[in-house]
Amino acid sequence: MMKTARRSAVIVALVSLFVQLFIPVSMALAASMNNTKVADWRNTWHLHLFNGLHWTDEGMWMKKVDGKVAFCVEHGVDLDMSGSGYNPSTYSDSKKDQLAKIAYYGYYQNPTNRNYAVTQMIIWETLGDSLLTTPNKTYQSEKKAILDKVAAHDCKPSFNGKQITLAVGDSITLTDTNGRLAAFAQQTANTANLKITKSGNKLTLTATAQSKESGKVAYAIAKAADVGTSFVYTKGSQQKLVNFKLSNNGEFSLPIKVNLNGNVKARKVDADTNRALPGAKLKFEYNGTTKEVTTGTDGCAALNGIKAGTKIKISEVTAPNGYVIRANSKKSPSNPGRPLKLFSATRSS
Repeated sequence: MMKTARRSAVIVALVSLFVQLFIPVSMALAASMNNTKVADWRNTWHLHLFNGLHWTDEGMWMKKVDGKVAFCVEHGVDLDMSGSGYNPSTYSDSKKDQLAKIAYYGYYQNPTNRNYAVTQMIIWETLGDSLLTTPNKTYQSEKKAILDKVAAHDCKPSFNGKQITLAVGDSITLTDTNGRLAAFAQQTANTANLKITKSGNKLTLTATAQSKESGKVAYAIAKAADVGTSFVYTKGSQQKLVNFKLSNNGEFSLPIKVNLNGNVKARKVDADTNRALPGAKLKFEYNGTTKEVTTGTDGCAALNGIKAGTKIKISEVTAPNGYVIRANSKKSPSNPGRPLKLFSATRSS
């Protein structure tokens, strides 16, 4: 009997634990709501949820759920002025992405009471309601400005995705012919460590000695806090409220390659005629390494494949036939593709 009692106690305890573990998350996260008037507009509508019922708004009201701004998606359904017990779940309406963009451009980018009221009206229209009258004389122009931004959200700068290849010290200025760059205010990546200047629809990228061999540059429209999952809050027969989040931040990116290797080129010329002199032996010294290179028919001796920015000392070891060595040397940084005219020669007497 004792064993049976113990087994029963264990089973009851396990069942209790199981039930506690599997209490719906929505119950654990039940939220509180409050409703605040933000505009005195007396709008009239035909409501799609009620087969075109004629409806009059007695003002516009901002909904907040646990302090987060939310929008009504069931126009005409009852809603208390405040209360608790609102349960969140993922909002899955087929128009959720469109509605989230409307909420972002209409309100979240510039959160004022007026903008909330205008945005709520656009959301109701998008969901199928028909606006009949409104005392807001500029509503149509405000709606158009917001919906134009919504339509442009997925339009990237004209150079989006372009492979950018730079040598250290080089710059490139990209001009956005789509006129969209100014909207991308959030830099989200510069993993190649470029120097970047952004102004209007122009983006200038410069590779420096501190840049990395590869990476990307990326900018986004929206901040990370504006992107995520849209949640709908429900409570019995009360109207549904949605806190909207964008599904993406509208990012564009550019793949970057940087040529970190540079070269130094020294040229030997006649001091009087400036004619190129082959056959001179020049010494290159850098980072404890010494290399000797003889000038070719163009009078040049080059050292290639050296990390850009490396300081190199160049001096003459042997003069061309008929010339004497002049006591001169130069120090130069290694840079990609930049010839350096260093030495002149005097004929031997």
